[in-house]
Amino acid sequence: MALTSITLPGRHSRARELYEALREAILDGQVEAGERLVEEQIAGMASVSRTPVREAIRRLEADGLVEDSGSGAVAITLSVDELAEMCEVREALEGVVCRLAALRRNEMAVLALADLANRWKAAMQTAGEQELVRLNHAFHETIWRMAGNRYLFEQLRVLRGRIELSGRTTLAEPERVAEAAAEHAALLDAIQRQDAAAAEELARTHFRRAMAIRVASARSTRFEVA
Repeated sequence: MALTSITLPGRHSRARELYEALREAILDGQVEAGERLVEEQIAGMASVSRTPVREAIRRLEADGLVEDSGSGAVAITLSVDELAEMCEVREALEGVVCRLAALRRNEMAVLALADLANRWKAAMQTAGEQELVRLNHAFHETIWRMAGNRYLFEQLRVLRGRIELSGRTTLAEPERVAEAAAEHAALLDAIQRQDAAAAEELARTHFRRAMAIRVASARSTRFEVA
């Protein structure tokens, strides 16, 4: 485990902050797929008892980021087929949420989207992958909130987290960064015009292209390892 210490800010409960720290560690690869989460070890890293560790692990299991192996919780390992199936579901849900966002648009959210799109363009040439991923997440989460459906928001958040376990971001490809910028602009325009049908189709196309790259990369990696 690359993770050697966990610092909790102390603003929320220990269980919540430990869950957030472990979730981030899983998503950024500090806890690798198939690696066991040992309660005693994690408690020592965070200087807490094992009770908040258990609660944090239960939340990670609910998110689908860890599973019970019979001898303890381990970070999940996705097969290529499972990844492809998740990508299909995400494409459909992103289409629905963008349709709802167009129907329920509000001026403040549209201005926030426009600002994020502009910040993306400014960051394209100079920012690293991490900053591009952060801006991308913020752009789409703004749309999720605009849709006004908490269940969809939570399902998409969990699904995105599981998909991102499959490997490096698709934004590692310069061509994809430029392509995504154009797709974001078109999606923003459809939402501004309250064209729900166009917003749904643009969202599905946007995620279909990104997910195709991710699945192809996963297949290539599995083949190389084999």
